[in-house]
Amino acid sequence: MMGMYLLLKCLLRNKVSARLYYLVIRVTVLFYLIPLPFLKGWYRKIIRVFVPAKQAERIWIPTIYGSSKMYVNNYEAAQMIVVGVWLLIVGILMMRWILKYVRIRRQIDKYTGNVMTEKQKSFLERLKKQYGVKWPVVLYQAREGEPTITFGICRPVIICNREMNSREAEMLVRHEMVHIRRMDVLWKLLVRLVVMLHWWNPIIRKLRREFERVCEYSCDEIAMQEKPREEVKEYLRLLINEASETGKTFIGWQNGFTDDMEDIKDRMENLLKKKKWNRYVAGMLVAVLTFCNSMTVFAYRDTFYQEMAEDSSQEEIAGSLRSADICFTTDGLDNDFRSRQGIEILYEKQFVDTEGNIYPYSEEETMTAYGSCSHDLVSGTMTEHMGKSGGGCEIKEYHAQRCCKCGYAVEGERIGVYTYDACLH
Repeated sequence: MMGMYLLLKCLLRNKVSARLYYLVIRVTVLFYLIPLPFLKGWYRKIIRVFVPAKQAERIWIPTIYGSSKMYVNNYEAAQMIVVGVWLLIVGILMMRWILKYVRIRRQIDKYTGNVMTEKQKSFLERLKKQYGVKWPVVLYQAREGEPTITFGICRPVIICNREMNSREAEMLVRHEMVHIRRMDVLWKLLVRLVVMLHWWNPIIRKLRREFERVCEYSCDEIAMQEKPREEVKEYLRLLINEASETGKTFIGWQNGFTDDMEDIKDRMENLLKKKKWNRYVAGMLVAVLTFCNSMTVFAYRDTFYQEMAEDSSQEEIAGSLRSADICFTTDGLDNDFRSRQGIEILYEKQFVDTEGNIYPYSEEETMTAYGSCSHDLVSGTMTEHMGKSGGGCEIKEYHAQRCCKCGYAVEGERIGVYTYDACLH
């Protein structure tokens, strides 16, 4: 989704409102936080309504579960080490984040004993009504040298460093009201969470910078919407003054004005240019981009679970570890495994449909009728039986589909391999 955002920004640069970019980048943040593989089942059901299956479902076997004893192959052991390092670094970043929160919380606590004057209350209520903010908001006069910031989500606190009822204070608080109405502090928290969880991903640094940038750009646009050009210029001068007096960097629990003069210059250019904005077109565009990006869920492989018996041989365990990440042995023999131990073998290679009917399979015999057949596929399993030296045998089982007209079959991914010291078939 971040790639789509950067492509959209490249194609539509300086042509559309920053509000569109802000909408797209918020969806991008959610893509990094919400696991999407569950969508695959939904999409598959919808597709099957319009397009009948023409080949077997491909099922990967990553894990075999049981209860009492565990064997882990080298690949899974490496994964566990990687996860451990990832969790350690996430924990360190989380602690640093909490310490930053404690520091800013202490600054805000200095104002908790203050009581809003009637002038502050009337000033605040007027702007709340103007921007449709219905939840409680507290407004305090900042101490000398402190910046204008907004802190908190459920009960936001605005600290304004201008004289109440002044024109500058109104413009600053109007800007902060837009942040409050859009729940920007919450979104900054989510961005910080993405940064912590995906610390290893270099593109996340770009995501964080872009979010901070378009958040402020779009907020400027809304705060100055339909305002006369002279007022817009006055607002821009105020931005410069705020940056030169008390610049603030990005902190997850607050909204504030940046001290990056290059960024201030870009904000000024963005605000002075008239750009296109239509909320309905923007919503449809974001919906299409979100749907297209969610198609990547088909890259995730399905998981197949199988249990092994407690008395499984070392050869069977080794075979399972070659095709799985983790292998457990259980205290008993479950029904599914018992049924596989007793697979009925009538042919060296056979297809078994869902009703238990068994058909021989030969590639040479079916290829003759393949070209002229319209194919009516039914689901089942393909079983291949091979004798071994010493009187044992091996059975390989696959998900498959077979044409009930010509006998042509399509093999899917392997379900399992079953080895017998003495062939019972």
